[in-house]
Amino acid sequence: MTRNNQLAPINTKEFENYFSEKELEVVVNSIAKGATNEELALFIQICKQNNLNPFKNHIYFIKYGNQMSIQVSVEGIQYLAQQRDDYKGVTVQLIHENDDFEIIVDSETQELKIEKHSIKIPRGKVAAAYAIAKREGYPDKVVVIEAEEVEHLRTKSGSQWKTYYNDMFKKHALKRALKLQFGIDVDDATGAQEDNVDPYTPRERKDITPEDLDHEGGQGDESEDIKKAWDEIDDKVKASSLSKKDVTDLVKSNFNQKPADLNLSQVTGLSRLVDLKIQEAKKADAIEMEFNFDEDQLD
Repeated sequence: MTRNNQLAPINTKEFENYFSEKELEVVVNSIAKGATNEELALFIQICKQNNLNPFKNHIYFIKYGNQMSIQVSVEGIQYLAQQRDDYKGVTVQLIHENDDFEIIVDSETQELKIEKHSIKIPRGKVAAAYAIAKREGYPDKVVVIEAEEVEHLRTKSGSQWKTYYNDMFKKHALKRALKLQFGIDVDDATGAQEDNVDPYTPRERKDITPEDLDHEGGQGDESEDIKKAWDEIDDKVKASSLSKKDVTDLVKSNFNQKPADLNLSQVTGLSRLVDLKIQEAKKADAIEMEFNFDEDQLD
């Protein structure tokens, strides 16, 4: 198998049960593009040990010059929590300046406790965010973050907080609460905060056909980007031998949800899976063409 980043020094056999040969090729040439052999081995080992799937955006490999960073996403942290038998759910909300919000310290558990959160319209500006992580047999873990605590993230040059402030704020609180409640400490090599990972930005297109795969655009500030990501998948399918059913099957087998329920991270992961499926189809077509001779061609 030809790769841009050769894996000869790495014993890839230990990864065969986690990534197929084709998946490994995508990891090398796309997801962890530019990684050295040692960095790639570390990334794959972390994925394997923690059962994190980069095709579902659980974990990212990021390379800035000679600096490498492996970052576990909010989706990855939540996935790890959901695998536990004692996971009982999580709640995350934004608090606006006109909301009626009260929080106390529980006298028995000495943990923060939300006493009241009622919404008033107009809500005003975002003042804070909170997340509640629930675990069987343990007090709820409540994390409350005021807006001024994340202002440096919103104003950082190139930060996606500028565009997706509400969503990023909620994810920030969610990740903190889950890590606090379940003690999730993935053995990663993080050189930067996950909140500053650049978002997936599909190419612009003028011919928009969002209904071709029977999906909807999503909710909130992500809706336009979800729509664009679906448009790109639509383009890929039309230009390949894949069918609408192939994409639907990928959604069911990898996300166990309806296409319309996928969030931006999941649609991004689906796009990568579609790329992999197209590569497999092309290889199968090439093999069929190579050996499908007419009898008179053999004379």
